[in-house]
Amino acid sequence: MKVSYKWLKEYCNFNFPPEELAEALTGVGLVVEELKPLQDDYCLDIEVTSNRPDCLGLLGIAREVAAIARSKLHLPKADYTPEKVPVDFKVKVEDSELCPHYTARIIRGVKVGPSPSWLQKRLEAVGLRPINNVVDATNYVLLESSQPLHAFDMDKLRDKKIVVRHAAKGEALKTIDGIRRDLTPETLVIADGARPVAIAGVMGGTETEVGEATSNVLLESARFRPSAVRRAAKRFTLSTDSSYRFERGVDPEGVDWASRRAIRLIQELAGGKTSKHVIDIGSGKTKKSVISLRMPRLNAILGTRIEAVAAKDMLSRLGFEVKGGKERLNVTVPSFRGDVSMEVDLIEEVARIYGYNNVPTDTGLSIQLKPRSRYEQVEDRTRELLVGWGLTEVITYSIVDNARHGRFGTFSDAQPLTIRNPIRKEEDSLRQTLMGNLLRVKRHNQDRGVPRVKIFEVSRVYLPAAAKVSEKLPDEKTSLCLLWEEEGIGTEEAFYALKGVVEGIPSTFGLSGVLQWQGYSGGPFEQKRSCRAELGGKVLGVLGEIRKDIVEEYDLNSPPIMAEIDFDLIVEKADLVTALKKLPLYPPAVRDMAVVVDERVGWADVERCIKESGLQFLESIEFFDLYRGKQLPAGKKSLAFRLCYRAPDRTLRGEEVNEMQKLVEERLDRELDAKLR
Repeated sequence: MKVSYKWLKEYCNFNFPPEELAEALTGVGLVVEELKPLQDDYCLDIEVTSNRPDCLGLLGIAREVAAIARSKLHLPKADYTPEKVPVDFKVKVEDSELCPHYTARIIRGVKVGPSPSWLQKRLEAVGLRPINNVVDATNYVLLESSQPLHAFDMDKLRDKKIVVRHAAKGEALKTIDGIRRDLTPETLVIADGARPVAIAGVMGGTETEVGEATSNVLLESARFRPSAVRRAAKRFTLSTDSSYRFERGVDPEGVDWASRRAIRLIQELAGGKTSKHVIDIGSGKTKKSVISLRMPRLNAILGTRIEAVAAKDMLSRLGFEVKGGKERLNVTVPSFRGDVSMEVDLIEEVARIYGYNNVPTDTGLSIQLKPRSRYEQVEDRTRELLVGWGLTEVITYSIVDNARHGRFGTFSDAQPLTIRNPIRKEEDSLRQTLMGNLLRVKRHNQDRGVPRVKIFEVSRVYLPAAAKVSEKLPDEKTSLCLLWEEEGIGTEEAFYALKGVVEGIPSTFGLSGVLQWQGYSGGPFEQKRSCRAELGGKVLGVLGEIRKDIVEEYDLNSPPIMAEIDFDLIVEKADLVTALKKLPLYPPAVRDMAVVVDERVGWADVERCIKESGLQFLESIEFFDLYRGKQLPAGKKSLAFRLCYRAPDRTLRGEEVNEMQKLVEERLDRELDAKLR
């Protein structure tokens, strides 16, 4: 925001030299990046943060200077002399959400010509090129109040009509920069009875601009939704002084004031007659919020001893309406300060004017560290664990293309939550799984010379709620997804490697409940190499080799092994208390067994059967081989496993171990019809 030093002096009295003014403004948060001398003036280039659109006008800057200098703000006159002028014009707003307030005033009989030298100098001082007295008046008011305006040659508007609407398909507009813009139905335009004449909030068209032959002017002053203007400016790669201000929000109560102020200037510069009647669609009135400011709280945060009278004075000079006593102030927020919404915002305003340099460095506030939550502890330890096992963490986008990602469905088969106005058409849904994103990461690395990756991501997925989506927020579940490949090993070895990683997580956290593996068909996996893990009767996750058709679709060089785990279940069942055990003093007794069982019998069934045998000294069960072949009857398979026995107080005798082995054999035979091989 470029500000003329001499121009600023018209709105408030201050005695700061330019250098001191720049330092004072910087001290209250309006950083002056450059102070440039002009002929008989200075130009201050001020960095205005996005939350202070009121300071994109000289009146906003002057209000800050007045607060610093303890002077009054002088608002320029906005009244004009009304005449008996017909207002035979109609305005219609078709989308009141994108255009909540639109005003139009008509001024007849203007004489368009060059602006006086004082006006041209002021515009040139802040980097604007003078055009003519009517257009320069609208630009002057924009710089003064931060409210954009637009002047139309009224005689060029067809059907004596203005319509604020969306552009129709195929419509185009040649803007005043001479470029033809192809409009889209998403674009809000200002149109007459036949065609668009301006892109709302961004730029007007050449066909209705004010020129030397103009005698009747329609002056527009309006308020548009910031997001709509931002999208239009980005769509057409067109940033203007108007769009810059509309994108950040204008003062709702300043729309009509700026219109009246501009009419007064036009009458002074170009003559003309204006009716007192204004075409006003919508409303500029807003419900002002009242915030309670507790003085003890203010002084506790700042470490100061500011009296309520002083705080009231500072806030009043900034345009706030303040009432109250010594302990509490009730502050009404003006319409131009949309950035102030809570008590701490008011405390910041007092601190700015009081002076940050006057705030003591030691406030006396005690700092208490918040202990990490259970979720944070499990998440951090999981990351450390996986990185230690050689995996690399990735972070991907939450918005995805459902056409690709919808097939995975680890946690839900329902239709995903879609975005009403996606930035990119191919990314229109919230993800329900992380698998598709990790496959894209693999492809990205593959294209850059890294053919094998071991990666993981811990992040949120978004599942439609049981009730209607419009009535309930989505169910946000945390997912842990892993992709495993390794140079020099095949898919079968990679499958068991990742299965070991998945099993290692529960064992690390001492999860309550038995981890069981079962067959799993469907989803994105090959049926012969996929499984599902259950923990304590709940589904923990799925694991398997990605199907060939998905591998081809993503153009991958090999089918990776992937797993997706319900991380919330891990957090729920994790035991975060570290338990230390003594090292065993006596050697184990190890026995290997191989049993022949039906194909329908899984390893989880065998493991559960052995554990339920009630063996006193059974320490662990470890599966190590699966065999199918000609040596076995059809429909049979061989499972090989190792049993480890150990007593805490002595070395087990061979007879004791053999007796326990016999109990295992009998139970397996009885429960599962398992025969020793």
